[in-house]
Amino acid sequence: MILAFNITSVMMYGFVLLATGIAIRFVVNRRRFNRRGIGGAQFYDSYWSSVLISTLEGLSMLASAGCIVVGLLLFFIELFNSH
Repeated sequence: MILAFNITSVMMYGFVLLATGIAIRFVVNRRRFNRRGIGGAQFYDSYWSSVLISTLEGLSMLASAGCIVVGLLLFFIELFNSH
């Protein structure tokens, strides 16, 4: 059985949001990995840079989770509505 369906604009928005969320997660986790030392602790230049970077990374991870959830919802809702 061949699964064939038309890609609608709502599905494309879902794919774009999903890809954006995954890309944001990848960038944040790569930056966290590169900041780690031999002992596994993250090293910052100063206290305020650690506070600012940790806050921005946390907000970015929340935004990426939202993008992924909304992207999947848009894709699957449109997929089920089209059939």
